[in-house]
Amino acid sequence: MARVVLGVAGSIAAYKSAELVRLFTKAGIEVTVVMTRAATEFITPLTLATLSNRPVTVEQFGPPVGPTAGWELSDSSGGAVLRVAESDRPMESATVVGGEGPRSASGIEHIRATREADLIVVAPATANLLGKVANGICDDALSTTLLASTVPVLFCPAMNTRMWEHPAVRANVRQLMERGAQFVDPGTGELACGEYGAGRMAEPEEILGAVRRLLSGVRRGRLLVTAGGTEEPIDPVRCISNRSSGKMGFAVAEAGRDLGYDVTVIHAATSTPPPSGVTLLPVRTAEEMGNALHHLHADFDLLVMAAAVADYRPRRAHAVKLPSGEASMRVDLVPNPDLLASLRGQREGKLTVGFALEWGGTPRERVARARRKLQEKGCDLIALNNPLESDSQFGGDTNRITLLYADGRTRELGLLSKYDAARALLDGLPAPRPIAPVLSLVPTTAGAKPKTKPSTKNPRRTATPRRSGPSANPQKPPRGGSRKKAPR
Repeated sequence: MARVVLGVAGSIAAYKSAELVRLFTKAGIEVTVVMTRAATEFITPLTLATLSNRPVTVEQFGPPVGPTAGWELSDSSGGAVLRVAESDRPMESATVVGGEGPRSASGIEHIRATREADLIVVAPATANLLGKVANGICDDALSTTLLASTVPVLFCPAMNTRMWEHPAVRANVRQLMERGAQFVDPGTGELACGEYGAGRMAEPEEILGAVRRLLSGVRRGRLLVTAGGTEEPIDPVRCISNRSSGKMGFAVAEAGRDLGYDVTVIHAATSTPPPSGVTLLPVRTAEEMGNALHHLHADFDLLVMAAAVADYRPRRAHAVKLPSGEASMRVDLVPNPDLLASLRGQREGKLTVGFALEWGGTPRERVARARRKLQEKGCDLIALNNPLESDSQFGGDTNRITLLYADGRTRELGLLSKYDAARALLDGLPAPRPIAPVLSLVPTTAGAKPKTKPSTKNPRRTATPRRSGPSANPQKPPRGGSRKKAPR
């Protein structure tokens, strides 16, 4: 189990630390909280102790607060041990006996916590705390904890916009970053003081994603996700669309972010808020999504096509609102391009995942239809789902997915939350298909002879994709002549 020390400084954003502790605990991360005295003016230590089920340190030399069931301290030699009986009250007189003599248990708890921690997260991190740590000042439990630790530190600043932009604060942030500290930059929005600007502490979900990336210790590359349902206009106020909520695509983006991917989401209409910590590119129609997709996909290691793209669009989109009335109206529809199929053969060496909505027939017939789509569209993996089932409907929070792999494997995920289904999908990705070898007809070293005899008829074409530039196909030798030998 990963262990995190959560530092809470004195800011109105301290109320978010309760949700952060809850998210950490739910994710299987053990949390130990260290607070400044100013932080207790915004949230009580007992609240965080109850949520974390561990004592909370506030005073540098005072007793910790909260549950102490099973709490044990030992000195560096392992000889002095303190076992504390179960209690929900602050420790008042506990001492460690042995070694050089009695000493306060609470006086070493914040130091011990850092020795066992994998990461320290400071959320919120105030301008005061950043200045202290940057300049080596430790006059309370939290600043002492930070300076006594050698584990990675993640700061989540929260302050007024002008404070965040002040040269002194910017210099402190640069100095901490140069020493290896990580930051989740504050968001932009309405602040507690009534002003608008940068300074809001990042949302707990975004902080959790950053923590998961740091604990995993890996960066997985770049992930491009499509989400939502496209809207095909009939006129300025009417459109043809579908019931997609965008939840599954956003769940893939959120899971990818938490796994360490650099995530970009091309999204059409959605009915759920997008995840934080990812790059968002809103579009409206299938054509707009296709343009964005073809412009971006080559720069991404992994593409997950979770959007519900309208199959048809009106042949003509009227520039003004059509009059309403009782008379019938005819709208001619033309098919939209298949965006996933349009990328076939362009992503060798990269991974492409599609979604297939299939209903009707037996489960075996639905799997067979989805597998044909996988082959026709050139995917490495296709996720089969049926949003007409009661527990995996459009807009719901759960899904039943069957993963079909290009190598013939099938994996049933069963009923999961959409986030857990997305995690399972990303955790089970196959290896990328190898890039097709380029047929070279030109010697690569001086004096070497070509291994393949050139043909004057229909030279073999390479299947290797090119992002831009001239064709990679070998050219025919001049008519009536022969190939020139490589210079010696």
